[in-house]
Amino acid sequence: MLNGTSAEHAGIYDVPEAARYLKASAQGDRAYPVSSSKLIRWLRNGLASPGFAGLPGRGLLIGFEDLVSLRIVAALLASGVTWREIRRTEEWLRAQTGMERPFATEYLWTGQGQVFVEWSERLTSGSRQGQIALGLLENFLLPVHGLLFSEETGAAFCWEPRISVLLNPMVQFGSPCIKGTRIPTRTISGMIESGDAPHWVADAYGISIEEVEAAHEWETHLRAA
Repeated sequence: MLNGTSAEHAGIYDVPEAARYLKASAQGDRAYPVSSSKLIRWLRNGLASPGFAGLPGRGLLIGFEDLVSLRIVAALLASGVTWREIRRTEEWLRAQTGMERPFATEYLWTGQGQVFVEWSERLTSGSRQGQIALGLLENFLLPVHGLLFSEETGAAFCWEPRISVLLNPMVQFGSPCIKGTRIPTRTISGMIESGDAPHWVADAYGISIEEVEAAHEWETHLRAA
C-alpha cells in the first residue's frame, strides 16, 4: 500500500501534480478551482477512497483510480452538483457495487443537480439512492468524464482530460501523453517553447500539427494551474 493506494497501479501521483491535472481539465466549458489543500481535505475526509481517511497530507501519494475519482468529484462540482449529492451518490454506489472507488468504475452523467448512472439497464439517479429516471431526461444529461473502461476489470484504465491528450497508468508511468503514442506532452511542449516550429516537431515525431498544438495547449494549462 502507498498511503492507502495499491502499489499494483503504475500511475502514482503526488497531490500538487494531481491538483494541476484536475485544474487544467474542464467539464464542458467549466473547470473547478482545485488546489492541493482542497485535495488533501477531500482525501482525509474519505472522499474518493476511504483508505486515505485520517492520513497526514505531507508526502501523500495517490494512484490512477484515486486520481480519476477525484476528477469525477471536481467535474460534478463544476457542473453545479452539491457536496450532499456527491456524497450520497458515492455511498450508494459503494453499497451497490462493493467497489471502494465506484467513481472509477461507473460511467456517470449529470443534470438538474443530480448524478445518474446506468444501473440494471435503466438510467438511475445515484444521488436519489437508486430512483429510476424519466426516459426523456436522457436527452438533457451531460457525461461527466472522458474515460475508457476495462472490459476485464470494469475500472477506468485511461483518462482523456483534453482532446488528443491521454493519461494511461501503463504508459510513461501515467504521465500525460499524446493519445495513441508514448510521447509525453511535456516533451512536445518543451520543443515548441524552445522555438521549434510546430510542423517540424510534427514531422520529427510522426504526429499531426493538431496533436502538437493540443499537447502544447495542455501543458500551457498545466503551467497556469
